[in-house]
Amino acid sequence: MNNVTRFISTAFAAIVLSHNSYAQNNDASIIKQLNKTWLDAIVNRDTAALSKVLASDFVLINPNGRKMSKANNLANVILPDQMVLSVNIDSVEARLLTGETGTITCWTTFVIETGGKKTTGKNCYQDVYVKRNGNWAAVSAHVTLLSMKE
Repeated sequence: MNNVTRFISTAFAAIVLSHNSYAQNNDASIIKQLNKTWLDAIVNRDTAALSKVLASDFVLINPNGRKMSKANNLANVILPDQMVLSVNIDSVEARLLTGETGTITCWTTFVIETGGKKTTGKNCYQDVYVKRNGNWAAVSAHVTLLSMKE
């Protein structure tokens, strides 16, 4: 292989690798934004926004070990006796496992009001996102409650 051919091959490989890296960074940013949209939808009681984030086959395991569907999650957002007043992201990590699968690992601090009583809590969760037909959606989540205090 002569020097010109080697240079062209190396340049082509660099372009392909940099494109893949850009696509991965862009997808990780999209997943992080979906995570933020999800949290904002909970605070704003916006089931339409949340519905766009969750896949039709979405399943969440809550801190009590209860399996919850997309419909269950949407219904919880508008429960009349409980409001999420705020959610603050303490730390978030997005990771792409493949070109069509990624995870979010997040730690949050939140304030809820139930029956007129405010409670502050901390949790961590991991969500799995899948890219279907060019769009990312959450398919699975598991939440761990770290603390609650009045």
